[in-house]
Amino acid sequence: MRTANTHRNMARCAATATLACVLGLGLVAPAYADTASDLAAARTKLEQIGTQTQQIHEELSAQTQELDQTAGEITQKQQEIAEGQAKLSSYVAGEYKTGGLSLLQVLTGVDDLGDMLNRLFYYGKVSDKQAQTIQEVKDLKQQLTDKQAEQEKNVAATQKKVDELNAQQAEAQSVVNSLDSQLQAELAAEAEANAALQAGINASTAEKATVSNDTAGTTENTNNGGGTTNNGGSNTPAPAPAPAPTPQPVTPAPAPTPSAPSQSVDGGTVVSRAYSKLGYAYSWGGIGPNSFDCSGFVSYCLTGRYCRLGTTGTFMGWTRVSDPQPGDVVVNSYHTGIYIGNGQMIHASDYKTGVIISSVAAGMNNNYIFVRY
Repeated sequence: MRTANTHRNMARCAATATLACVLGLGLVAPAYADTASDLAAARTKLEQIGTQTQQIHEELSAQTQELDQTAGEITQKQQEIAEGQAKLSSYVAGEYKTGGLSLLQVLTGVDDLGDMLNRLFYYGKVSDKQAQTIQEVKDLKQQLTDKQAEQEKNVAATQKKVDELNAQQAEAQSVVNSLDSQLQAELAAEAEANAALQAGINASTAEKATVSNDTAGTTENTNNGGGTTNNGGSNTPAPAPAPAPTPQPVTPAPAPTPSAPSQSVDGGTVVSRAYSKLGYAYSWGGIGPNSFDCSGFVSYCLTGRYCRLGTTGTFMGWTRVSDPQPGDVVVNSYHTGIYIGNGQMIHASDYKTGVIISSVAAGMNNNYIFVRY
C-alpha cells in the first residue's frame, strides 16, 4: 500500500513540475510587453504634437504682431488724410480770405483778364498739389487695408491649426493615460501570477522531499527484515532512522514594478551640465553630444550620460515638488527643461533657438509642474 501511494505522489509532483515549466515560459515574453511598446509609441507621438504646437504658437504670435503693426499704420495714414484735407481747406481759405472757396468766389472781383488768369492758375496749382498728396495717402491706406485683410486671414488659418493641434494633444494624452493604466494593471496581474507560480513550485519541491523520505524509510525497513536482526537466537530492534530535514519554502521574489526614480542627484551638478550646453543645436530625437531634443537634454543633465531616461510623460510621473530647487525638472505634457532658480529654466527649445534660458512663467501654456529625479 505504501509503495502505491509513493508512486501516486511522485506522479503528482512530476505533473506539478511540468506545469511550472510551462507557466515559466510566460516569463520570457511578458504579457505587458505589447502594452509597454504601445505606451512608448503614444508618448513619442504626444511629444511630437507638443513640438508642433510650440512651433505653431510661435508662428501665430509673429502673425499677430504683424497684424497689430499694420493696424497702427492704417490709423496713422487715416490721421494723415484728415490732416491733409484740413490743411488744404485752411490754406486756400487763408489765401483768399473766405471760409470755403468755390470757383465763382475765386473769380469774384476780377478787374481784368490777366488778373483772372493768375487767380485761376494759382488756385489750380494749390488745389492740385494738395489733392495729389491726399490721394497718395489714401492709396497707401487702401494698400494697408488690403494687407490687413490678408493678415487677418492668415491669423485665422493659423489659429485653426492651433485648435486642431490642441485637440490632437488632448486625444494623445488620453491614449497615454489609458495605456499607462492598462500597463500598471497588467504588471500587477503579472506579479500575482508569478507569485502563484512560485508558491506552486515551492509546494512541489516540499512534496518531492516528503516522497523521497517516505521511499527511503520503506527501503530501509525492507532491508532490515521487518526491523529485527537474528543474532544468536535473540531479537535486537533495528535503530530507528533519523528523520530527514523538512525543506523550508522559498519566499517568492516580488515581480518588478515600474516606479519613479528614487536616487538623488546634486542640483548644482545638474545645473552646471545644463549651462555647459547653452547654444547647442536642437534636433528631434537628439540625445547629444552636439544636439538634443527637450527630453534628451534633461536626461543628459540628470545623468551626465548621452542617453534617454524617458519622455515628458515619463517625467510627469516622477515625484512632484512645490518648492522647486535648482536641478529639478520643469515639465508639462509636451516639453521639459532644467530649473535653474529665479523662475528660469534651461531647455532645448526648438530648431530656431536650440538650447536657451527662458522664463518658466512665459513657457508654453503656463502649465508646467516641477518634479524631482
